[in-house]
Amino acid sequence: MDNYNTYGPSPRTDDINVTPHISTHLLLMDEQKTDDITTKTHTPPPTPPTRSSGIFKKMLITMLAIAIGGAFLGLGLGAGYIATRHFMDSRTTPAIEMPQDMQINTIQLESPVVSIDPRTPDFTDVIAQVKDSVVSINVTSAPRQGGGIFGGIPENHGAGSGFFFAQDEEYVFVATNHHVIAGAATITVSIDDDTRIPARIIGSAPDYDLAVLAVTKVDLEEKGVPFVLATLGCSDTMRMGDSVVAIGNAMGAGQTVTKGIISAVDMQITVHDPSTNAVLTLDVMQTDAAVNQGNSGGPLINQYGEVVGIVTAKLFGHGIEGMGYVLPVSNIEHMLADMQETGSIRIPFMGIQHYDVDEALRDMFNLPSVGVLIRSVSEGAPAYIAGLMERDIIVRFDGEVVYGQQQFIDLLLARRPGDTVTIGVYRNNEYMEVELTLGSATPAM
Repeated sequence: MDNYNTYGPSPRTDDINVTPHISTHLLLMDEQKTDDITTKTHTPPPTPPTRSSGIFKKMLITMLAIAIGGAFLGLGLGAGYIATRHFMDSRTTPAIEMPQDMQINTIQLESPVVSIDPRTPDFTDVIAQVKDSVVSINVTSAPRQGGGIFGGIPENHGAGSGFFFAQDEEYVFVATNHHVIAGAATITVSIDDDTRIPARIIGSAPDYDLAVLAVTKVDLEEKGVPFVLATLGCSDTMRMGDSVVAIGNAMGAGQTVTKGIISAVDMQITVHDPSTNAVLTLDVMQTDAAVNQGNSGGPLINQYGEVVGIVTAKLFGHGIEGMGYVLPVSNIEHMLADMQETGSIRIPFMGIQHYDVDEALRDMFNLPSVGVLIRSVSEGAPAYIAGLMERDIIVRFDGEVVYGQQQFIDLLLARRPGDTVTIGVYRNNEYMEVELTLGSATPAM
């Protein structure tokens, strides 16, 4: 990854035609240049699955660069990834009347500082309660030797955000984005924008743009820095229009707050991560709460004072405003816990290679119109032990119809290693079901 000074040249922008009518700018803030972007439309199958989880009915944004101000060194002041997209559907959505007997349950928060009434939420109370759980993250890269007229690259500085989410007897743990701390030589965190506490990386998951840091309780106590653990909420229950606030180290200027709503749920973006040169697929929610460079890794808070997302990306372009993206906390909570405990994440796996059943295969072999075809089964893997075989067609996963590879992967990743699931397959034109216990794998870093 290349490094840049915080006072480097202004980024270049080029017009990129996304539609015949709109021209946008895509700024990759880590590379200080522009790339092309292509917009694709995902058409759901005729009878989509009815799962309520936020990871199955998704809109696809391609070549979206991860964003908002992370600090993975030399990105400038909290430089991150920026993305561009335009929605062309101008149809209006009819208003939905709420049931007369609908009730909102009061949620008891941990260690409340200010009482919050969810029936009449006051975000000033919410902010007072959670602000000491949010940290500003400052990152420094080591100088690099090199040629050129200046003889090398000096150390660079960046800024991002995070929040305390767990503790043990010795440490307090901070959740943030991977791109905030990628390549860091030194990391400090601050609550009051003044006193800086040394932090170290406990675990990082580049494929999911997540990282966990640790600070010692001794350091916090010696410098008299109070802290509050954030309460993790349930992003699966968030609806379009729900009020939220984003708290973070915007522009590296210290803790700030912006307010907005959930603009969309169940979205999926495909991004290029320059820190790993990998293409990532991330499940996200969209918000119009203003997020800027330095907000990366910071929390999105609901009206109950709970974290429902981690800010990770922003839409950037001419005529585009208020389109930020957050990682839903319900999708990543177990990953944060894994990294806290073991330094890496554990993902479920079956031990198969597979591909979609396309029209040509269906016509040639009279196959079902849904499902994924097993190409191979690894000996000794959970699928092998359960009796799955090459050329089996998986059409159900724990009772849900499998329409294709992406949905199958989503269903698999929504489970935990050790879970037992029921797999429905067609074999020789006959339907059968097998019980399978998912294994555990650690993604390559």
